[in-house]
Amino acid sequence: MKRYVLNILWLPVLFFMLSSCEGFLDTRPTNKVVAETAMQTLYDANVAVNGLYKDMKYQDYYGGMMQLLGDQRGDNIQPRMMSTGWVQVYTLGYDSEATTYFSLWSRCYQTIMRCNTLIENLGKLEVSSASDIAKKNDYLGQAHTVRALVYFDLARCYGYPYMKDNGASLGAVLIEELTGPNDSKQPRSTVAATYALVLQDISTALPLLSKLTNTGHFNYWAAKLLQARVYLYKGEWNNAYAAAKEVIDGSPYTLVSRDDYIQYWEKEGASETILELFVSPQSGIDSDGGYVSYWHNLWHGAPSAGATLIPTLSWIDLIQSEPGDIRAEFVRYDSQYDSSKPWFSKFPGNGGTNFRYNNPKLFRLAEAYLIAAEGALKGSGGAAVASGYLNTIRKRANPSVADVVATDDLIQIERRKELVGEGHRFFDQMRLGKPMVRLDGDGYNFAESVGCPGSVTWDYFKVVLPISHTERKFYPELQQNPGYTE
Repeated sequence: MKRYVLNILWLPVLFFMLSSCEGFLDTRPTNKVVAETAMQTLYDANVAVNGLYKDMKYQDYYGGMMQLLGDQRGDNIQPRMMSTGWVQVYTLGYDSEATTYFSLWSRCYQTIMRCNTLIENLGKLEVSSASDIAKKNDYLGQAHTVRALVYFDLARCYGYPYMKDNGASLGAVLIEELTGPNDSKQPRSTVAATYALVLQDISTALPLLSKLTNTGHFNYWAAKLLQARVYLYKGEWNNAYAAAKEVIDGSPYTLVSRDDYIQYWEKEGASETILELFVSPQSGIDSDGGYVSYWHNLWHGAPSAGATLIPTLSWIDLIQSEPGDIRAEFVRYDSQYDSSKPWFSKFPGNGGTNFRYNNPKLFRLAEAYLIAAEGALKGSGGAAVASGYLNTIRKRANPSVADVVATDDLIQIERRKELVGEGHRFFDQMRLGKPMVRLDGDGYNFAESVGCPGSVTWDYFKVVLPISHTERKFYPELQQNPGYTE
């Protein structure tokens, strides 16, 4: 497989590509349109919209890396052994002078440039009927919301948590339109400015987006839940609560039952899923990469998958602390490679038949309940309102537990239980200024023994990723994060 380093400055995004095939090979991929007919019709626009989600499925973005950065840097997931399993992520052992540990930065800007291209071309597309105007608006809304999500991810991966310094740290390079190589040489903006653009894009998108279910694409409700998540990270508790409450009260989505919960993870477009990225054997990007490789031999899959990544003992102890929690069934010990250690079966593959193909679920209704609980507790909603949302998720998993009065600790514990494997835990601790503790005494944990601090706070420079040597070689003016080698 050929790997290309994408520089955000002078490699344009080419999703309008030429086609020279003949006969039955002369077909249009669903994420490309030919240059000479680009954006002349709503069909072309729809093709381009599908292309917005392509790069998000690669293993270096939502095909795996975002989940690893949230769970493996946290206290939920770790490598089964030191010789494999993204150890650099687990130990925070990344080095800015390596060629690159992460192509996340480049992948994000490739998606941003797709969004910018689509936004500009949609502005030139003339439609007249009410139905066509609605379609065009929805496509435009999707482009703005995808861009918002990507900039939000750049801010939380490469910038310090917003509440640490009110967003004063370095954030993303903000590019809102198509630019030439030299025009793009802008300095990194702040996290605060990045968040402002994120919220601006969401506000632009919301009145444009359809409220109908559209599982593989952003709709109004997915954008609203993204807005709630952004407000949560900013500590705007009332806004987070209001946005999450609107999703809970007004959307067509419903929580799956406890009886259906385990099977839910193998289903596509189930009632609780607001946004997932569609993955199938036919949509693999190439034979040895893309979003196929992430699911293979990691913590997701069949006993033969190898359990390269495993749940920590602290997470297992937590999920088993209340007998009857359905989520404890995710822990299994029947790997043919090492039956003495657990593996994690939350993601069995689409249809439950092929663990290599899992649809990443980016937004679920359960998250809206947990955001509403935290927003209500810390805002003006109060503990009673927060408790209602919290207990709904707790009792869905385990009907035998007694109702509790919500506290921040209980909400974060429930987030750790419910959202495990979905990429939230490390970011949750950091956004709240809480330590991430991983000590060698906790069973399989060994990060401390290889030089990673046993307790990490938002003051540790490696809670943010470095701008890699590769990126800075092409763009020397790109500011490095503090603590890393310039």
